[in-house]
Amino acid sequence: MFGYNLLQKLETGERRNLLISPASIELALGMAYTGASGKTAQAMSQTLGINSSSREAALKELAGLGAAMENPAPGVTLKLANAAWIDESVHLEEKFSADLAETFKTKVESVSFNDPATVSRINDWVSNATEGKINRLLEDPPRPPMFLANALYFHALWGSPFPKQSTEEQPFYPSDGTALKVKMMRQKARLPYARENGYAVVALPYVNDRFLMYCFLPDQGVDPLVEELKNSSWSDLSRALHPTEGSVALPKFKFAYGTGLQKELTELGLGIAFDAHRADFTRMVRGGPRFYIGSVIHKTFLEVDEEGSTAAAVTGIQMRATAMVRPREEFNLVFDRPFVAAIVDEKSGTSLFLGIVEKPES
Repeated sequence: MFGYNLLQKLETGERRNLLISPASIELALGMAYTGASGKTAQAMSQTLGINSSSREAALKELAGLGAAMENPAPGVTLKLANAAWIDESVHLEEKFSADLAETFKTKVESVSFNDPATVSRINDWVSNATEGKINRLLEDPPRPPMFLANALYFHALWGSPFPKQSTEEQPFYPSDGTALKVKMMRQKARLPYARENGYAVVALPYVNDRFLMYCFLPDQGVDPLVEELKNSSWSDLSRALHPTEGSVALPKFKFAYGTGLQKELTELGLGIAFDAHRADFTRMVRGGPRFYIGSVIHKTFLEVDEEGSTAAAVTGIQMRATAMVRPREEFNLVFDRPFVAAIVDEKSGTSLFLGIVEKPES
Protein backbone atom coordinates (compact mmCIF):
# COMPACT_ATOMS: atom_id res chain seq x y z
CA MET A 1 0.00 0.00 0.00
CA PHE A 2 1.21 3.49 -0.88
CA GLY A 3 0.96 4.82 2.69
CA TYR A 4 3.01 2.05 4.30
CA ASN A 5 5.57 2.13 1.49
CA LEU A 6 6.07 5.85 2.13
CA LEU A 7 6.10 5.41 5.91
CA GLN A 8 8.84 2.80 5.56
CA LYS A 9 10.95 5.18 3.45
CA LEU A 10 10.57 7.90 6.09
CA GLU A 11 11.48 5.55 8.96
CA THR A 12 15.25 6.02 8.72
CA GLY A 13 16.28 4.80 12.15
CA GLU A 14 16.09 8.23 13.81
CA ARG A 15 13.40 6.85 16.13
CA ARG A 16 11.07 9.82 16.14
CA ASN A 17 7.33 10.30 15.90
CA LEU A 18 6.13 10.06 12.30
CA LEU A 19 2.74 10.98 10.91
CA ILE A 20 1.61 11.17 7.30
CA SER A 21 -1.74 11.51 5.61
CA PRO A 22 -1.76 9.17 2.59
CA ALA A 23 -5.12 10.64 1.56
CA SER A 24 -3.78 14.22 1.52
CA ILE A 25 -0.63 13.26 -0.38
CA GLU A 26 -2.56 11.24 -2.95
CA LEU A 27 -5.04 14.05 -3.58
CA ALA A 28 -2.31 16.69 -3.94
CA LEU A 29 -0.31 14.51 -6.32
CA GLY A 30 -3.57 13.68 -8.06
CA MET A 31 -3.97 17.35 -8.97
CA ALA A 32 -0.50 17.32 -10.51
CA TYR A 33 -1.32 14.04 -12.28
CA THR A 34 -4.23 15.83 -13.96
CA GLY A 35 -1.68 17.88 -15.92
CA ALA A 36 0.75 15.03 -16.63
CA SER A 37 1.25 13.12 -19.87
CA GLY A 38 3.23 10.17 -21.20
CA LYS A 39 5.75 8.45 -18.95
CA THR A 40 5.24 11.03 -16.20
CA ALA A 41 1.54 10.21 -15.95
CA GLN A 42 2.35 6.50 -16.05
CA ALA A 43 4.89 6.80 -13.22
CA MET A 44 2.48 8.83 -11.09
CA SER A 45 -0.38 6.37 -11.55
CA GLN A 46 1.86 3.42 -10.67
CA THR A 47 3.28 5.12 -7.57
CA LEU A 48 -0.14 6.18 -6.32
CA GLY A 49 -1.66 2.78 -7.03
CA ILE A 50 -4.22 4.09 -9.52
CA ASN A 51 -5.75 0.96 -11.01
CA SER A 52 -7.51 2.52 -14.00
CA SER A 53 -6.10 1.88 -17.47
CA SER A 54 -7.40 5.05 -19.16
CA ARG A 55 -6.90 8.69 -18.22
CA GLU A 56 -10.64 9.31 -17.95
CA ALA A 57 -11.09 6.33 -15.64
CA ALA A 58 -8.10 7.45 -13.54
CA LEU A 59 -9.61 10.90 -13.04
CA LYS A 60 -12.90 9.28 -12.08
CA GLU A 61 -11.03 7.11 -9.56
CA LEU A 62 -9.33 10.18 -8.07
CA ALA A 63 -12.65 12.04 -7.92
CA GLY A 64 -14.11 9.06 -6.09
CA LEU A 65 -11.39 9.26 -3.44
CA GLY A 66 -12.51 12.74 -2.45
CA ALA A 67 -16.23 12.09 -2.90
CA ALA A 68 -16.09 9.00 -0.69
CA MET A 69 -14.94 11.14 2.22
CA GLU A 70 -17.80 13.62 1.94
CA ASN A 71 -20.76 13.51 4.34
CA PRO A 72 -18.93 11.41 6.94
CA ALA A 73 -21.94 10.99 9.32
CA PRO A 74 -23.09 12.59 12.59
CA GLY A 75 -20.43 12.95 15.25
CA VAL A 76 -17.53 13.16 12.79
CA THR A 77 -16.07 16.27 11.17
CA LEU A 78 -14.07 15.63 8.00
CA LYS A 79 -13.09 18.64 5.91
CA LEU A 80 -11.30 18.34 2.60
CA ALA A 81 -10.02 21.29 0.56
CA ASN A 82 -7.92 21.68 -2.58
CA ALA A 83 -6.41 24.88 -3.95
CA ALA A 84 -4.13 26.04 -6.75
CA TRP A 85 -2.29 29.35 -6.86
CA ILE A 86 -1.21 30.23 -10.39
CA ASP A 87 1.21 33.02 -11.24
CA GLU A 88 -0.60 35.70 -13.23
CA SER A 89 1.88 35.24 -16.09
CA VAL A 90 0.71 31.64 -16.67
CA HIS A 91 -2.11 30.65 -19.03
CA LEU A 92 -3.62 27.32 -18.04
CA GLU A 93 -4.97 24.80 -20.50
CA GLU A 94 -8.76 24.94 -20.31
CA LYS A 95 -8.99 21.15 -19.88
CA PHE A 96 -6.57 21.26 -16.92
CA SER A 97 -8.62 24.02 -15.26
CA ALA A 98 -11.81 22.06 -15.85
CA ASP A 99 -10.32 18.84 -14.46
CA LEU A 100 -9.13 20.63 -11.32
CA ALA A 101 -12.61 22.04 -10.76
CA GLU A 102 -14.60 18.91 -11.64
CA THR A 103 -12.35 16.18 -10.25
CA PHE A 104 -10.98 17.89 -7.14
CA LYS A 105 -13.30 20.89 -6.60
CA THR A 106 -10.12 22.96 -6.55
CA LYS A 107 -10.16 26.65 -5.75
CA VAL A 108 -7.96 28.24 -8.44
CA GLU A 109 -6.53 31.70 -7.76
CA SER A 110 -4.34 33.90 -9.94
CA VAL A 111 -1.62 35.64 -7.89
CA SER A 112 1.71 37.37 -8.22
CA PHE A 113 4.48 35.18 -6.84
CA ASN A 114 6.61 38.31 -6.52
CA ASP A 115 4.15 39.74 -3.98
CA PRO A 116 5.22 38.93 -0.37
CA ALA A 117 1.52 38.86 0.58
CA THR A 118 1.07 35.66 -1.43
CA VAL A 119 2.71 33.53 1.24
CA SER A 120 0.30 34.97 3.83
CA ARG A 121 -2.68 34.17 1.61
CA ILE A 122 -1.55 30.56 1.27
CA ASN A 123 -0.84 30.18 4.99
CA ASP A 124 -4.23 31.73 5.86
CA TRP A 125 -5.91 29.18 3.60
CA VAL A 126 -3.99 26.37 5.32
CA SER A 127 -4.96 27.60 8.80
CA ASN A 128 -8.64 27.95 7.87
CA ALA A 129 -8.76 24.55 6.16
CA THR A 130 -7.20 22.77 9.17
CA GLU A 131 -9.14 24.65 11.88
CA GLY A 132 -5.91 26.30 13.05
CA LYS A 133 -4.12 23.01 13.78
CA ILE A 134 -1.55 23.80 11.07
CA ASN A 135 -0.95 27.53 10.78
CA ARG A 136 1.98 27.76 8.40
CA LEU A 137 2.97 25.71 5.40
CA LEU A 138 5.39 28.20 3.85
CA GLU A 139 8.00 30.52 5.32
CA ASP A 140 8.98 32.14 2.04
CA PRO A 141 6.89 32.97 -1.04
CA PRO A 142 6.62 30.01 -3.43
CA ARG A 143 8.54 30.24 -6.67
CA PRO A 144 6.64 30.65 -9.94
CA PRO A 145 4.73 29.39 -11.73
CA MET A 146 2.28 27.25 -9.69
CA PHE A 147 1.57 25.95 -6.18
CA LEU A 148 -0.94 23.16 -5.52
CA ALA A 149 -2.22 22.19 -2.07
CA ASN A 150 -4.55 19.79 -0.32
CA ALA A 151 -5.71 20.16 3.27
CA LEU A 152 -7.56 17.65 5.43
CA TYR A 153 -9.11 18.06 8.89
CA PHE A 154 -10.60 15.26 11.01
CA HIS A 155 -12.30 15.31 14.40
CA ALA A 156 -14.31 12.48 15.95
CA LEU A 157 -15.37 11.16 19.33
CA TRP A 158 -14.78 7.57 20.36
CA GLY A 159 -17.72 5.21 20.16
CA SER A 160 -16.58 3.99 23.58
CA PRO A 161 -14.72 6.82 25.38
CA PHE A 162 -11.88 6.11 27.79
CA PRO A 163 -13.02 6.93 31.35
CA LYS A 164 -10.98 9.92 32.52
CA GLN A 165 -10.83 8.56 36.05
CA SER A 166 -8.94 5.52 34.71
CA THR A 167 -6.13 7.59 33.20
CA GLU A 168 -2.93 7.42 35.23
CA GLU A 169 0.79 7.90 34.83
CA GLN A 170 2.68 4.89 33.58
CA PRO A 171 6.08 4.23 31.98
CA PHE A 172 6.40 4.15 28.20
CA TYR A 173 9.53 2.62 26.71
CA PRO A 174 10.81 4.22 23.46
CA SER A 175 13.23 2.34 21.23
CA ASP A 176 16.23 3.73 23.12
CA GLY A 177 14.96 2.09 26.32
CA THR A 178 14.78 5.30 28.36
CA ALA A 179 11.45 5.20 30.18
CA LEU A 180 9.07 8.14 29.82
CA LYS A 181 6.19 9.01 32.10
CA VAL A 182 2.98 9.20 30.06
CA LYS A 183 -0.72 9.56 30.81
CA MET A 184 -2.06 6.09 30.03
CA MET A 185 -5.76 5.82 29.19
CA ARG A 186 -7.55 2.55 29.95
CA GLN A 187 -10.78 0.89 29.04
CA LYS A 188 -12.33 -2.56 29.01
CA ALA A 189 -14.68 -3.23 26.10
CA ARG A 190 -15.66 -5.55 23.29
CA LEU A 191 -13.48 -4.41 20.39
CA PRO A 192 -12.30 -5.68 16.98
CA TYR A 193 -9.05 -7.52 17.76
CA ALA A 194 -6.58 -9.90 16.12
CA ARG A 195 -3.34 -11.61 17.07
CA GLU A 196 -1.24 -11.97 13.94
CA ASN A 197 2.31 -13.11 13.22
CA GLY A 198 4.55 -10.61 14.99
CA TYR A 199 1.95 -8.17 16.26
CA ALA A 200 -1.43 -7.62 17.88
CA VAL A 201 -3.97 -5.12 16.57
CA VAL A 202 -7.06 -3.55 18.05
CA ALA A 203 -9.46 -1.22 16.23
CA LEU A 204 -10.99 1.63 18.21
CA PRO A 205 -14.24 2.74 16.52
CA TYR A 206 -15.36 6.35 16.43
CA VAL A 207 -19.00 7.22 17.07
CA ASN A 208 -20.50 5.99 13.81
CA ASP A 209 -18.28 2.91 13.23
CA ARG A 210 -17.34 4.15 9.75
CA PHE A 211 -14.00 5.48 10.97
CA LEU A 212 -11.63 3.49 13.15
CA MET A 213 -8.20 3.95 14.64
CA TYR A 214 -6.14 0.81 14.18
CA CYS A 215 -3.43 0.44 16.83
CA PHE A 216 -0.72 -2.12 16.04
CA LEU A 217 1.50 -3.33 18.89
CA PRO A 218 4.61 -5.11 17.53
CA ASP A 219 6.44 -7.95 19.25
CA GLN A 220 9.89 -6.93 18.00
CA GLY A 221 9.83 -3.23 17.08
CA VAL A 222 8.09 -1.14 14.44
CA ASP A 223 10.43 -1.83 11.48
CA PRO A 224 9.37 -5.45 10.88
CA LEU A 225 5.78 -4.43 11.59
CA VAL A 226 5.75 -1.77 8.85
CA GLU A 227 7.36 -4.28 6.46
CA GLU A 228 4.54 -6.72 7.22
CA LEU A 229 1.78 -4.12 6.91
CA LYS A 230 2.96 -2.70 3.59
CA ASN A 231 2.26 -6.08 2.00
CA SER A 232 -1.26 -6.23 3.45
CA SER A 233 -4.53 -4.55 2.55
CA TRP A 234 -7.21 -3.02 4.74
CA SER A 235 -9.65 -5.67 3.56
CA ASP A 236 -7.25 -8.40 4.73
CA LEU A 237 -6.80 -6.68 8.08
CA SER A 238 -10.54 -6.19 8.51
CA ARG A 239 -11.21 -9.87 7.89
CA ALA A 240 -8.64 -10.81 10.53
CA LEU A 241 -10.40 -8.80 13.25
CA HIS A 242 -13.05 -10.32 15.49
CA PRO A 243 -15.10 -8.64 18.25
CA THR A 244 -13.38 -9.72 21.45
CA GLU A 245 -13.68 -8.75 25.10
CA GLY A 246 -10.49 -7.20 26.36
CA SER A 247 -8.69 -4.25 27.88
CA VAL A 248 -6.65 -1.54 26.18
CA ALA A 249 -4.11 0.83 27.70
CA LEU A 250 -3.24 3.61 25.24
CA PRO A 251 -1.18 6.73 25.97
CA LYS A 252 -2.61 10.18 25.42
CA PHE A 253 -0.49 11.94 22.86
CA LYS A 254 -0.25 15.03 20.71
CA PHE A 255 2.42 15.86 18.15
CA ALA A 256 3.06 17.65 14.88
CA TYR A 257 5.24 16.46 12.02
CA GLY A 258 6.58 18.01 8.85
CA THR A 259 8.89 16.95 6.05
CA GLY A 260 9.73 17.25 2.38
CA LEU A 261 8.88 14.16 0.35
CA GLN A 262 10.97 14.51 -2.82
CA LYS A 263 13.57 11.89 -1.87
CA GLU A 264 11.06 9.30 -0.69
CA LEU A 265 8.68 9.77 -3.63
CA THR A 266 11.62 9.47 -6.02
CA GLU A 267 12.60 6.18 -4.38
CA LEU A 268 9.01 4.98 -4.82
CA GLY A 269 9.21 5.53 -8.57
CA LEU A 270 8.21 9.17 -9.06
CA GLY A 271 11.65 10.47 -10.03
CA ILE A 272 10.67 11.49 -13.55
CA ALA A 273 8.16 14.03 -12.20
CA PHE A 274 10.99 15.85 -10.36
CA ASP A 275 13.32 15.82 -13.38
CA ALA A 276 13.43 19.20 -15.12
CA HIS A 277 14.52 17.57 -18.39
CA ARG A 278 12.19 14.55 -18.48
CA ALA A 279 9.00 15.59 -16.67
CA ASP A 280 5.98 15.95 -18.94
CA PHE A 281 3.25 18.23 -17.59
CA THR A 282 2.24 19.58 -20.99
CA ARG A 283 -1.47 19.29 -20.16
CA MET A 284 -1.14 22.11 -17.62
CA VAL A 285 -0.30 25.21 -19.65
CA ARG A 286 -0.45 26.59 -23.16
CA GLY A 287 3.07 27.00 -24.54
CA GLY A 288 5.99 28.27 -22.50
CA PRO A 289 8.70 26.29 -20.69
CA ARG A 290 8.41 22.73 -19.38
CA PHE A 291 6.94 22.19 -15.92
CA TYR A 292 8.21 19.77 -13.29
CA ILE A 293 7.64 19.21 -9.57
CA GLY A 294 10.18 21.22 -7.60
CA SER A 295 9.19 20.13 -4.09
CA VAL A 296 6.49 18.40 -2.04
CA ILE A 297 5.88 19.71 1.49
CA HIS A 298 3.84 17.70 4.00
CA LYS A 299 2.73 18.75 7.49
CA THR A 300 0.50 16.88 9.93
CA PHE A 301 -1.00 17.10 13.42
CA LEU A 302 -2.59 14.43 15.65
CA GLU A 303 -4.06 14.56 19.15
CA VAL A 304 -5.57 11.54 20.92
CA ASP A 305 -7.27 11.73 24.33
CA GLU A 306 -10.05 10.07 26.34
CA GLU A 307 -12.83 11.63 24.25
CA GLY A 308 -11.55 11.09 20.72
CA SER A 309 -9.09 12.30 18.11
CA THR A 310 -8.28 15.47 16.19
CA ALA A 311 -6.01 15.34 13.16
CA ALA A 312 -4.99 17.61 10.32
CA ALA A 313 -2.75 17.46 7.27
CA VAL A 314 -1.64 19.67 4.43
CA THR A 315 0.37 18.77 1.34
CA GLY A 316 1.87 21.43 -0.91
CA ILE A 317 3.34 20.82 -4.36
CA GLN A 318 5.61 23.47 -5.86
CA MET A 319 5.47 23.23 -9.64
CA ARG A 320 8.49 24.73 -11.33
CA ALA A 321 9.45 25.50 -14.89
CA THR A 322 12.73 25.00 -16.80
CA ALA A 323 14.35 27.21 -19.03
CA MET A 324 -3.90 -18.42 10.76
CA VAL A 325 -6.39 -19.59 13.58
CA ARG A 326 -7.29 -16.52 15.50
CA PRO A 327 -7.59 -16.39 19.29
CA ARG A 328 -10.96 -15.55 20.80
CA GLU A 329 -9.82 -15.42 24.43
CA GLU A 330 -9.88 -12.08 26.21
CA PHE A 331 -6.99 -9.83 25.26
CA ASN A 332 -4.97 -7.27 27.20
CA LEU A 333 -3.02 -4.74 25.14
CA VAL A 334 -0.77 -2.21 26.85
CA PHE A 335 0.75 0.24 24.36
CA ASP A 336 3.79 1.01 26.49
CA ARG A 337 6.32 0.85 23.66
CA PRO A 338 6.49 2.29 20.10
CA PHE A 339 3.47 1.38 18.01
CA VAL A 340 1.80 2.11 14.69
CA ALA A 341 -1.55 3.93 14.51
CA ALA A 342 -3.81 4.49 11.53
CA ILE A 343 -7.11 6.36 11.14
CA VAL A 344 -9.05 4.65 8.37
CA ASP A 345 -12.29 5.34 6.54
CA GLU A 346 -13.86 1.87 6.39
CA LYS A 347 -16.32 2.95 3.69
CA SER A 348 -13.67 3.88 1.13
CA GLY A 349 -10.71 1.96 2.57
CA THR A 350 -8.75 5.23 2.64
CA SER A 351 -5.93 5.80 5.12
CA LEU A 352 -6.59 9.31 6.39
CA PHE A 353 -3.63 9.29 8.77
CA LEU A 354 -0.81 6.82 9.36
CA GLY A 355 1.95 7.16 11.92
CA ILE A 356 4.53 5.72 14.27
CA VAL A 357 4.27 6.80 17.92
CA GLU A 358 7.81 6.68 19.31
CA LYS A 359 7.52 9.17 22.18
CA PRO A 360 3.98 10.17 23.24
CA GLU A 361 3.62 13.80 24.27
CA SER A 362 0.49 15.26 25.79
